[in-house]
Amino acid sequence: MKSDLKKRAGSLVRVVFALFFVSLMEASGEARVFLLAGQSNMSGAGLFDELKKSEQKAPEGVKIWNKNEWQDVGPGVSANEGRFGPELAFGRAMRKAFPDDAIYLIKTASGGTSMHKHWNVESGTMRKRFLETAQAALKNLDKERVKYEIDGMLWMQGESDAAQGKGAEYEESLKKFIKDMRREFKEREMPFIMGQILPTFDKPEGNGPLVRAAQATVAKELKKVAVFDTDDFDRINKGHYNHEGQIELGNTFAEHLLEMMEES
Repeated sequence: MKSDLKKRAGSLVRVVFALFFVSLMEASGEARVFLLAGQSNMSGAGLFDELKKSEQKAPEGVKIWNKNEWQDVGPGVSANEGRFGPELAFGRAMRKAFPDDAIYLIKTASGGTSMHKHWNVESGTMRKRFLETAQAALKNLDKERVKYEIDGMLWMQGESDAAQGKGAEYEESLKKFIKDMRREFKEREMPFIMGQILPTFDKPEGNGPLVRAAQATVAKELKKVAVFDTDDFDRINKGHYNHEGQIELGNTFAEHLLEMMEES
């Protein structure tokens, strides 16, 4: 218990530290768009009802694109009724960092989807779905004459590739994917933040170490790409974060993205 409290306190201090520096930046007073994508841990297994009442409240000034409209951030996003992913804590952290800016989140995620099949840049069905969703959301903002910036993308994926023995090709596929996303959204150095997959598949029959190493290598080789360890985040089972883990996931995404934005 003491170690958990110390860990969460440390995470909070890092987020506050990042917020302090970003607060020194000039706020646009307009709108910031963030992209979220991946598989089950991005979709989210955190139970909304297990959050404190104060945490359940939708963050003011934050909207997420769901069912062809902008909605308050809460349970039920991405067909996960009663559950949530990192968007709740992430959205709240970004709003605190930019209190004068509206925050818009565009998320597409589905459990069990892989880079080699569903997210690949040639024929991935999830890539296509994500781009269609994002295009619809951005078109809506354009229609409403909202002036916005796309400030970054969050990525939580790789478990399926590890489980299906596709770790050896993950590094190259991930590089192509990041470059593809930056090209599609016309942001040459769009920040791309990854949560490193859990060690669930770190065993002989799985390719977990290969995927985890690939994520670390890509973060070193490509500009404006970062990855962070999620091994100690609280879980609901071996491979999925619980409500507390999802809050920490969202805060850590925000921490790394804010640090990257401050360096620009």
